[in-house]
Amino acid sequence: MKLQRVVMAMIAIFLIFYVLHIGQALLLPLVIAGAVAYLISILARTIRSIRMGRFRVPNPVAMFLALAIILAGLSFIVQLITVNITSVVKVAPEYQTNLEAWIVRGYTLFGVEDAPNLNEVLSQIDFRGYLQDFGGTVRSLVSSTGIIIVYLIFLLLEQRTFASKIKALVRDPDRQEDAFELLEKMGSDIRSYIGIKVLTSAATGILSYIVLRVVGVDFASFWAVLIFLLNFIPTIGSIIATAFPSILTLVQFDTIGPFIITASVLTGLQFCIGSLLEPKLMGNRLNLSPIVILLSLGLWGSIWGIPGMFLCVPFTVIIMIVCSYFPASRPVAIVLSGNGELTIGARRPNGVPRG
Repeated sequence: MKLQRVVMAMIAIFLIFYVLHIGQALLLPLVIAGAVAYLISILARTIRSIRMGRFRVPNPVAMFLALAIILAGLSFIVQLITVNITSVVKVAPEYQTNLEAWIVRGYTLFGVEDAPNLNEVLSQIDFRGYLQDFGGTVRSLVSSTGIIIVYLIFLLLEQRTFASKIKALVRDPDRQEDAFELLEKMGSDIRSYIGIKVLTSAATGILSYIVLRVVGVDFASFWAVLIFLLNFIPTIGSIIATAFPSILTLVQFDTIGPFIITASVLTGLQFCIGSLLEPKLMGNRLNLSPIVILLSLGLWGSIWGIPGMFLCVPFTVIIMIVCSYFPASRPVAIVLSGNGELTIGARRPNGVPRG
């Protein structure tokens, strides 16, 4: 019987991911809208918690402010990307000249006199395929803006009926109280993860922006936003966030000094915030296994492409949090964790057995 349940669970998981893959055009906008709606709810909750004496921001006002802030932030990111793409096209000839000079220096260093030109080097890398994939993702998301907004509106309206649906599903008053307490505990852990991650990623992005501006790296604001986003992907995101702006300094400047400064300082920031500050704030509660992160990146990247790679780690953390609160699924949370130690889900509401 136990083997049968395992087989059925594996078949169900396979079917779920298959549906996610073939239904990408429909489901991805819904998931993005759900993520934005959840961010709006968290921000609105934070705004409501701010008090000035006896005054407290009313719920509708807090929701409106949160909606305006989140949408303004997303609009800023889209505009920033658009403007920087145009700027890159303008300075591309200068970058090409510097890159050709570095290629000649590199081959000369190794005693090769007949260094290939830039076109020969670039022909070995399928940049066109990468650009086509990235462009296709951007076009797909932009074309889905309308449906994402529609989903977002209905999801925000649907939140008002959530409590009544729980009461309709759980008739017993005692069990209702346990259900609401359990949902609140899970929500608190999820908000804690998102809050800490946003805080540490924002700190990394702001400090990196200051460093890039001091060094004089082009498009510092764009790289700061990209660093902020990539820090939601542990380890791999930090490496990419450090490598890209550092490599840019090689093609922007004629000397290697800016590269050394940028790479060393950004690496130090990533280490101090990602390896020291963030684990201290989160503890062992939300520590994912590195192999789980790699598998999640590969899995969600193959299903939903670039958006899936950005969403995979938050999804996996939320799954780990939810699984940790139920005895039957708590082993799944332990497998997903980095060291097998979980403090989330340890304290149970009344009547809910501890896993």
